[in-house]
Order: sequence, then C-alpha cells, then structure tokens
Amino acid sequence: MAEFGGRYDIGSLESTERRISDLNIVKRVLGVYMMRHKSLVAIVGLLLIVKTGLTLAGPYIYKVAIDFFIRGNPSASGQWLSDLIRSVASTLIGSSQPGTGALLAVCGLLYIAIGLSLWTIMSLQEYYVEKLGLTIIADIKYDFFIQLENLSQSFFEHGNTGRLVSRATNDAEALKRLVSSGIIGVVADCITAVAIVSTMFFLDAQLALIALIIGPALAVVSSLFQRLIRKAWQIARIRIASMTAKVQDFMYGAKVTKAMAQEERAIKEFDAVNEENMTAQIRAEIVSNIYDATIGVFSALIQALIWFAGGQQVLGATRTLGDLVAFTQYASSFLTPIESLATFYGEIQGALASAERIFYILDIKPDVSEAPDAVELGTMKGILEFKNVSFSYVRDQPVLKKISFTASLGERLAIFGPTGSGKSSMINLIGRFYDPTQGVVELDGVDIRKVKLASLRRNIAIVLQEPYLFQGTIAYNLKFGRLEATDDEMIHVAKLVRIHENIMKLDKGYDTELQERGTNISYGQKQLICLARAILANPRILILDEATSSVDPYTESVIQDILKEEMKNRIVIVVTHRVSTVRDTDRIIVLVNGEINDEGNHDELIQTNELYRKLCQMQLVTVARISASG
Repeated sequence: MAEFGGRYDIGSLESTERRISDLNIVKRVLGVYMMRHKSLVAIVGLLLIVKTGLTLAGPYIYKVAIDFFIRGNPSASGQWLSDLIRSVASTLIGSSQPGTGALLAVCGLLYIAIGLSLWTIMSLQEYYVEKLGLTIIADIKYDFFIQLENLSQSFFEHGNTGRLVSRATNDAEALKRLVSSGIIGVVADCITAVAIVSTMFFLDAQLALIALIIGPALAVVSSLFQRLIRKAWQIARIRIASMTAKVQDFMYGAKVTKAMAQEERAIKEFDAVNEENMTAQIRAEIVSNIYDATIGVFSALIQALIWFAGGQQVLGATRTLGDLVAFTQYASSFLTPIESLATFYGEIQGALASAERIFYILDIKPDVSEAPDAVELGTMKGILEFKNVSFSYVRDQPVLKKISFTASLGERLAIFGPTGSGKSSMINLIGRFYDPTQGVVELDGVDIRKVKLASLRRNIAIVLQEPYLFQGTIAYNLKFGRLEATDDEMIHVAKLVRIHENIMKLDKGYDTELQERGTNISYGQKQLICLARAILANPRILILDEATSSVDPYTESVIQDILKEEMKNRIVIVVTHRVSTVRDTDRIIVLVNGEINDEGNHDELIQTNELYRKLCQMQLVTVARISASG
C-alpha cells in the first residue's frame, strides 16, 4: 500500500512546507465559518465601534481640561465639549459661573464614566468574541469529523491516529485564537488605529506624520520576522502531534511494554519526544518575544520624537499643552494595537499553522466517492459477482489478478489461501473501501460504483479478525449497525450466538458499560458480540474476515453452527487461511498470489488440489480419502 503513503501517512503530512497561504486561511475562516453566525459578528462589530469611540473620548477630555480650565488657553476644536462641561457643572452646583474645581470635578466624573463604559463594552466584547470563536471551532471540529467519516479506508490504514487526534484537539484549540486574538483582534486593532490616526491628523498633521514614520520600519521588521515565527510555530505543532502519537502508542501497547520489561526504554523514548516538543515550543516563544521587544523599542522611539517635536511647538506657542498631552495619549493608543499585533503575532502564526494542518485534512479528496447519479440498491436479490477484477495498491504491483466468480443467496463461500494471497483485498472491494483497478464488482447485476455507499453498506456486514467494541453499553454496541432494532431482536441474536447468558451474568446485563476496547470482557466474548452486531444489522452479505483465526476451538465451533443457521437468507463469505474454518462451507475459492488457483468443496479440493491438500496436512486436519488418492 505504499502508493498511498505520501498522501495519507500523517507523519508525511507533518511538514513545514507551505501549502495554504495565510490570506486563503483567513478568507476561509471568514467566508465559510464566520459568516454562518452573522448575528454574533454584528454584535461584535457594534461593540468594536463603541469601544473605539470611547477610546477616542478619554484623551479629548484631557485636552479640554488642560486648555480650557487649567491653562486658560482655549481652542475652537474643543469649545463644544467645554460648553457641555460648564453646563453640567452649572446644573450640579446651581450656579451659572462654576469654579475651576467644579469644572475639573465634572471632567473627572466624565472620564470615570467613560472608563466604566469602556470596561463594560470590553467585557461584553470579550464574551461575544469567545462565544464566536468557540462556535466556529465547534463547526470546524464537526466538519473535521465528517471528513474523517467520508475519507477512504486507505487514509486510515496509513494515518497515525495520535497525530489525527492532535489535529482535532491541540490544533483546533490553537485555531480558536485565530478567531479571537487573530482575525477579530486584527479587525478591532485596525478600526482603532484608523480612528486614532484620523483624530491625530485632525489635531496636528505634522505630529501625526512623525507618529506614522514607524509604519514602514515596522512593516520591514514584521516581514523579516514573519517567516521565522511561522516556521517556528509549525515545528512546535508538529512536535506536539508527535508527542500525542507517542503517548497513545505506549498507552495501547502498555501490556506489551510491561510483559517485555521495557518500561525504561518507553520512558526514554517519551522523554526524547517530550524534550523535542519543549525545545520547539521554547524556540517559537523566543522568536516571538524578540519580535515583541523590537516593537517595544519602536514604541519608545516614537514617543520620544513626539515629545521632542510637540514640546517645541508648545514652547513656540503654536500648539497648546492640551493638544500635546492629548496627542501623546492618542499616539500611545495608536501604538497599543500595533503592540497587540506584536504580542499576538506569534500566537496568530501558531494558529495559522494549526489552521493549515486542519484545512489540509479537510481538503483531501477520498479515493472512493459516491457517483452523482448513484442509485439505491433496494431489496437485494442476492447475487454477488466479480467480473475479471484486478486490483493493486501500488501501480504495476497487482494484488488481485482477473478474479471472476459468482456467489448466490443461501451459499456459504470460503475464500481460502495463505497470508498475503489477496483475501482481505477482495473483501475491501466488496465493501467498496477500494475500487478495482480493472473489472467490475456487481450486486444483482449493478456495478457497485453506481450504488449509493450507504445503501451498499447497509446490505453488507463484516466481522474482522480483531474485534472492536466502542465505549458504551453492550446494548449500544449490539445495536450499532441498526439503531431501530428492538430489545427482543437484540436478545434473540445474543441467544443465537450463545452470548446471552454471559451478558446476563454481568452486573447490569445489556446495560453494562464496556471499558475502552472492551477490556472488561474476554476476547471470545468480544468476538461473539461483534458477530451478533453484524447479524443484528440484518445484512444480505455477511463476511467473516479471519474472524475465527484468534479464537478458541469452542468459540469457532459456535460460530460455525451460527453460520449454518444464518446462511438461509444471506450470502455468507468466510475469509481465512485455516482449513478447519472452511471444511463445512459449500464452496471454497483457493487464492494464491492474487489469482484463483482452484475452487470446489472440501472433498473435491482434497482430491484435485495439491496445495490445498498440503495445507490440510500442515494444519493437522484429517484428510478424507487421501490414501485413496495417493
């Protein structure tokens, strides 16, 4: 299956190579996800505008207080606010000529009111920004899970689960910052910066130009740091994913580790990836902090220039002290969004790196997809046919070669052959987890590529060699393939597979919660529950893919008896390399190196097929008539 390795191996996808631009990521978040919640976006936008107005109001009160009430050097631009303050002061003290103390007190009260209003607006903004961010992340996680459900089986056979989990958790959480501190933060800072710059030009164009001199220099510095910061955070995200994968690997293999006394080795290996993760995180933070410090230097420089030039104007009586104080505060406010961008730049870059990792998975096209004109299969009559089917995972390395056979309702068909002969590949084609390289697989004369996937797979149930049970109750697992099944139907099938009594011995019977991977019941019980789950789904084709290769002889005997009962209304396909499993089937297809070597029942193959006879002897099966044939 190496052909899919480059596309689907999550390890190979952990690269710092750019695949999606920052602009396209932001457009996608805005256009696809943020616009799903227009009401929240509108609330946040309104709060941003109000916040900007309140931010502008504070320094202007300083200007009026200094120029009109302290220095006695009024200007036309502040006359309206001065008149308002005098009117309020007159009303409060009951005099048409309020004193300086009263006027300054009103200025102070007005400043406090603006501060409280700003605190309220910022609190509401933080709440709604967080709500919008979490809502968008919930949407992205949902789409991510839907994508995983839609991706072809080949993806999961090469994709590392731990790294996928990291993308759905760590990367999604980092992506939330792209919405809050990132897109919304940038928009808020841009609105504030534009409003402040406009006010600064209104007060003094010369000083405004001095303040804006930082722009080109800052753009150059940001450009130099951008690539370094982004790459550092990409590497950091990759290291987090690697650590998550390693933890999961050792958790699943804990029993093997203990059994082979390799705990110390496991600790050393984890310590190595943990160290790499820590180093990558530190390096990313250092690069981001250096950028923050550089912005701080520019901030101090611009403040010094404004005080020098503005001070000269005040001394020359061409500018009032109030204008200079107000302008200085506006300059500080102007630098605040710039500094915020610097502070969050590293996080935004980390979030962009995470967004790229998630969107890259979302953009993968499945190898097996439903045709636009796909049809419902309907009630299956029960004819499965392979017509000259060939298949390969790697080009020019065929796994199946010109396979042709027909199976009918009520037949128990065995696909028998040594390991690597292509047995499981045939099953993958029946369930359309892969498509043939050549030839056609048909059900009731219809090419399964023209059948809706859900319709196809409702008619097929597969019991795998390794039984898998989901976390949840036994009843939840039994009904997983057919939610509408009644309890009576569930119990009937459980009795059929002879697991009912074992279930009833548990404390809560069918409501017993299974631990992770069903570790609180035996292996044989798990296999029987998986078989019951497949039968309860009521498929027309029941497939056992090496389902008895790891069970004891008693459990295998139970399964064989069940198959005899269940064959009446289904096609039963047994995939195995064990002769004991296929002896009682109606027909056996002997598969060797991807080709049909022979077919017939057990007795016929003993007489006619040397390979089958040798395999029987090797597996210590009593071979009828072998002496006669010899």
